[in-house]
Amino acid sequence: MSQAEQAPDSEGISPVDPTVSHTMLEALRFIARHHGLHLSREQLLRSHATGPEEVRPSIVVAAAEHHGLKCRVTRMRFEQLLRIGRAVPALLRLRDGTARVLLSVSPATQPPLVVLRHPADGATPAPFDAIGLAEIWDGEVILFKTQNATSNLNENFSASWLLRQVMMEKRIFRDVGIAALILSFFALVPPLLYFIVLDRVLVHQRMSTLFVLAVGIFFVVIFDAIFGYLRRWLVAEGAARIDARISTYVFEKLIGLPIEVFEQQPTGMIAHKVSEISRIRNFMTGQLFTVCLDSITLVVILPAMFYLHAPLTFFVLGVSAVMFACVLIYMPIVGHAYGRVVRAEQRRGSFLVETIHGMRTIKSLALEGGKRQEWDQCSSEAVRAHRDMGFISNQPQTILQPLEKLIYSGTLLLGCYLALTAESGSVLIGGLIAFVMLASRATQPIVQIAGLLQQVQEMRGAMSLVASLVNIPAEDTRSTHGLRPRFQGGITFDEVRFRYSGASTYALDKVSFEIAPGSVVGIMGRSGSGKTTITRLLQGLHQDYDGLIKLEGNDLKQMDIHHLRANLGVVLQDNFLFSGTIRQNIAAAKPDATFDEVIAAARLAGAEEFIERQPAGYDTFLSEGAANLSGGQRQRLAIARALLVDPSILILDEATSALDPDSEAIVNNNLRHIAAGRTMLIISHRLASLVDCDQIIVMERGRVYDIGTHEELLERCSIYRHLWFQQNRHQSPTGANNERSIAGPAS
Repeated sequence: MSQAEQAPDSEGISPVDPTVSHTMLEALRFIARHHGLHLSREQLLRSHATGPEEVRPSIVVAAAEHHGLKCRVTRMRFEQLLRIGRAVPALLRLRDGTARVLLSVSPATQPPLVVLRHPADGATPAPFDAIGLAEIWDGEVILFKTQNATSNLNENFSASWLLRQVMMEKRIFRDVGIAALILSFFALVPPLLYFIVLDRVLVHQRMSTLFVLAVGIFFVVIFDAIFGYLRRWLVAEGAARIDARISTYVFEKLIGLPIEVFEQQPTGMIAHKVSEISRIRNFMTGQLFTVCLDSITLVVILPAMFYLHAPLTFFVLGVSAVMFACVLIYMPIVGHAYGRVVRAEQRRGSFLVETIHGMRTIKSLALEGGKRQEWDQCSSEAVRAHRDMGFISNQPQTILQPLEKLIYSGTLLLGCYLALTAESGSVLIGGLIAFVMLASRATQPIVQIAGLLQQVQEMRGAMSLVASLVNIPAEDTRSTHGLRPRFQGGITFDEVRFRYSGASTYALDKVSFEIAPGSVVGIMGRSGSGKTTITRLLQGLHQDYDGLIKLEGNDLKQMDIHHLRANLGVVLQDNFLFSGTIRQNIAAAKPDATFDEVIAAARLAGAEEFIERQPAGYDTFLSEGAANLSGGQRQRLAIARALLVDPSILILDEATSALDPDSEAIVNNNLRHIAAGRTMLIISHRLASLVDCDQIIVMERGRVYDIGTHEELLERCSIYRHLWFQQNRHQSPTGANNERSIAGPAS
């Protein structure tokens, strides 16, 4: 990828090399522009491309819906294509997997024509008739329109949002409800069978009636099995779709959060909050849905109970009302107990993740004993919370259990009493048995609701946890309306002030400097002086600063952040490498990179020599964190990864501090080649690596103390001179080592 995009054509789309471009994504960019959305090619490739091959239509649909477009994949004949009218522009996927943009249709011409445009090369649109189009196209079309409703990702996580996700599958759940209603009628068969056998067959000795019942029961069993299978299949299908949407929503929300969220909240707490989505998902598509479906049987069973015996039905409903009241009384009590469980589990989970991440430090300092004690404290607190929760949850269950038995036994005893005291024949034995069976079936939803008491509180707590994370306002990336200038490397800081959240002092205080395009600038200073903060603001990680930061004369706060970061290369002191091959790690920021580009970046970073010694070369698999490589090797891979995108601005933040002398010498020798054609910011405590910089910015207590070349600073800057001679004692003049303190900048 070049440092600057080529000039856009008359349609506003930048032409790129058609041999390497993703025409499916380029077509999406073209169509999105027609609908008023300006998408970044770099971000589309980073987010949706997995290699140089064309993406699938499903990826285009997901990308379009993410940016607020509604689209549908369909198949059409040429005659149907001529009738799409205002649905243009549309995307036509050709047989070879590439895409063309359908610009217009002309059904009135002879022969009828459609006009297609290559989305990437900027060539003149070409007309096609039915025969010509059939040679390259087999009917696959993606239609687009503006999404009028609020985007799913812009909505807050709440119970109403979850309900809307369920309602999106209303067709499936309508069919499930119909199947459940039919099964409810089948639930009447066993009680009615007892009723007929006892009061009709046995009393009147009718063998023919028994035969008819046997045939009827056979068909009922068959149909019950069929409808039961359909219900379970539909529930599984609907649950899977809801699960996919919820998981995608939560991850998209998570990955779009500002960096402060991940720096201020422990990793374990974030992981615990995200994991709670599984509890919500299981409740919504499992226990709650099952209870709702079983409750449908009441629509059929209650009328049958009133038909058999109205007084006994009122008795059953009265006991059920007492059970339901018990559930309502205990809900807030259980909710309070579950809050303790959540807090205890958060502390335990956070401590566990912190321990795993810090295991090397724990073992090197022999901290196992102390960590065991802390774990015991966290675990005991969690165990006590779970135990108390179990005790409280057990109380309503203890009350509800005898009430449930009372419905069965009480109905039977009361029915027998009524049979003995009523007129002869007013209460039939078969009818009484059938009623008792129906009463037991009718109370099952009430008992299940009582069993959901604990799950309801757990779900409410889980929703609160997930909402506390994903409802944090997302980072403003301005991905559809921000500026996307051509970067040459010019940077200006003008009276920039910034303070981290919760800090009492400014990390940067009225910082001003200017960096010319293509220059190499060093930034040095003691710990806490604001060196890294400058680069963080430059990456747009924090946007709540005062003053102006300009790149090529454009205000950073007006830029598309994805476009900005696509033109920045950043190498930190401690870089993270993902699980995968060496080639995949280098190409992480540019999935469509060719193998030659990967090799060139590795060679420039000085990584080629150790990669070639690996058993599988560039296909060597790296474990999580690349523990099978040395620190210097990991750092050189990180530098190669940053160089692959050919950034206009390259930031090296203590990038060579973890390197051994040989590796550092390799990287430093390549710096001249690395810096060619780009601006470089080098932050380093090792002043020897800054000697050849065009200028060096000296930071002290959040302010610019001095700016100059190495010789100028060595002559006039006390801070720089002190640190230089401290690191190069053999060059120190007499008395230089006796400097004890350096005054900060004048206020």
